[in-house]
Amino acid sequence: MSFFAELRRRNVFRVAIAYAVTAWLLAQIADVAFDTFGTPEWVGKTVLFLLLLGFPIAVFFAWAFELTPEGIKKEKDVDRSQSITHQTGRKMNFLITTVLAAAVAFLLFDKFLLRDGATPVNAPAELTTAVPDDDPTPPPVASNKATIAVLPFESRSSQESDVHFVDGMHDDLLTQLARVGAWKVISRTSVERFRDTTESIQAIGEQLGATSIIEGGVQRAGDRVRINVQLIDAATDEHLWAETYDRELTTSNIFAIQSEIASAIAEALQATLSPGDVARIGKANTQNLEAYEAYLLGRERWRQRTAESLADAVRLFQRAIDLDPDYALAYVGLADAYRFQVVFSGYARDDGFPRAERAVAKALELDDQLGEAWASLGSLKLQKNELEGALPALERAIELNPNYSPAYVWYGIGLHDTGRPAEAAKILARGLELDPLSVALRANAAFVAATLGHVDEAQEAIEQIIAIDRDSPLGYYVMASFQSGYLGRYDNALPWATRAIRTDPGNPAYAVLLAHSYMDLADFSTAERWLAKATDIQPDSDDIAFADLLLATYRNDAEGALSLARLMLERQPDSDGSVLALAQFRDHDLAENRPERASQRYRERYPEIFGPGGPVVSYAYSDAAEDIAYLLLQSGEKRQAQQILEQTFEINASLPLLGANGTFFGNAKFYALMGKKPEALAELRRGIDANWRTFWRYFFDHDAAFESLRDEPEFQAMRAEVAADMAAQLARVREMEASGEIPAPGDL
Repeated sequence: MSFFAELRRRNVFRVAIAYAVTAWLLAQIADVAFDTFGTPEWVGKTVLFLLLLGFPIAVFFAWAFELTPEGIKKEKDVDRSQSITHQTGRKMNFLITTVLAAAVAFLLFDKFLLRDGATPVNAPAELTTAVPDDDPTPPPVASNKATIAVLPFESRSSQESDVHFVDGMHDDLLTQLARVGAWKVISRTSVERFRDTTESIQAIGEQLGATSIIEGGVQRAGDRVRINVQLIDAATDEHLWAETYDRELTTSNIFAIQSEIASAIAEALQATLSPGDVARIGKANTQNLEAYEAYLLGRERWRQRTAESLADAVRLFQRAIDLDPDYALAYVGLADAYRFQVVFSGYARDDGFPRAERAVAKALELDDQLGEAWASLGSLKLQKNELEGALPALERAIELNPNYSPAYVWYGIGLHDTGRPAEAAKILARGLELDPLSVALRANAAFVAATLGHVDEAQEAIEQIIAIDRDSPLGYYVMASFQSGYLGRYDNALPWATRAIRTDPGNPAYAVLLAHSYMDLADFSTAERWLAKATDIQPDSDDIAFADLLLATYRNDAEGALSLARLMLERQPDSDGSVLALAQFRDHDLAENRPERASQRYRERYPEIFGPGGPVVSYAYSDAAEDIAYLLLQSGEKRQAQQILEQTFEINASLPLLGANGTFFGNAKFYALMGKKPEALAELRRGIDANWRTFWRYFFDHDAAFESLRDEPEFQAMRAEVAADMAAQLARVREMEASGEIPAPGDL
């Protein structure tokens, strides 16, 4: 008889199967029972070890012994003719079937009853439905995941300087947990609102949409650190897990503690960490403790988004890099600081963006799986108007780190700026799941809502931003931009803009906004004073250069406008203001009967429109395309001009009609250039009725596309209507200036 046949005769296979199934069922029942009664973790591990140990013993006994009517005997002592192994085998078959049925019943019980309570508390209802297959946006963060909020850690050190270290530790743990796909993590900007809070865990959980809360404290003493962490169920206030870590203060130990905390949380929440999750949370980003501390402090300063704090952030990130040249996250921080200096400090694009580009390239060279680096790259491309490359980079960022809320901010901006506001609204809503109190997310969500025509919803969202953080200038700036850009109410916008500049006097963007407002109100003198104020803050700002060019145009200073346009094209050829600069040169060249010079400038800037296969127009430069179409019409190239205009019209057709970013204006230019005056006038009428006022004077008085309409009585009547409205608003502004509600530029 063969060996395997003998194994079958002695029922060894049946015993092995019966033991394995029974042991598995016992282990599952024990796991549930131990969780219910709070049994220590070592008990479960001991039971599992004993069950595993029993398997080879059971197999050995099946081989060496046999059950007989007289009891258990050694197999070698049993007469084969008297053996009853076949009867025992039938009993084993019945036992196996019974245990398997019990295992199936337990699985069904576990899936549909025990696990039913795992649905997160306060799961956002609007994101529980599936996204259609044809939706190009990334899938929403799964609503059946646990949502964790890590509250700011308490500093238990005597040194005041250790507070920054503790805040950094909290931020870094939050960042590491956010890289795990097994749960959602509420971002720092939202949990920061609950520093030193007296609110209950349940109240915090409700406000943040969190199912679990992590609290902790850090004590640093010399070269030692003690970290206390506890995990609490937000719905019941039950403590799920707690631990104290007392270690030597090294970066290796810090990252090891973070890895241990993540693993413990996963076990407490019955979540499964993928191999990728384990690799990410266990990875030490730097071995240099000083570099680590400099990076943490740099991120803290970067988040404040003021001119002063961003300068500090650049210095701190650079220090981290000097201490550890292979610190990838420090390069990401440096890139973000340089990018934000262009926006919040008025730094020139041709200075800040190349620096940021080099820093993020180095970060990706060091670690191409770093979601933060891909997000920074995508946002940088957005700022440089490289829209086609921006969106894939941001999608990759969300794929690598689905809990990184800034990626949702920047991706939402990219979708909005490529004419996809409905998709942008979805992405920003998903970001708000992770960071419900984020000013940046709410601000962009408000502008997207306004673009979609939901003006009341947008205003309510902006009011919430101001209520969330009254110390942030961003909320005031957003409200001022909304009042002027979407409601056409400059008299309401100016008080908000002055609050912004009082809160952050180092940001020239607020002074530039005031200058634009006064230009639209036809108070050029005050506008010039605000521009001088902005220049004092940051003389190289691209926004100031654009505003200077616009003011020269309004004053009919042709020579000054050309000089400013030339300087802008030399310094910042890719900026938004270059569209106005090129139009200045175009009109000048046409007046001197030299259209070929204007054409050459446009060919160098927009080669896609002059490609051999015909013009290609994208949303990013559809306004410039209409300027080129006007040039081609003046040069007699009507066929190519018509092809360009048809593409711009198709782009406009996909956009909402209302608001400052609505389609009415693009449509009006299309119809005017196509010689369809009634349709052009009708579109302008719709724009005015939708509260369009931004740059109204330029489009009525200086835009060559409307040259054919300027003698039309209806066109003149609409201009007079807008001018009268702005004059009335200016009169109200004068009253606020007299009362001191709106300060003069020299008073700030």
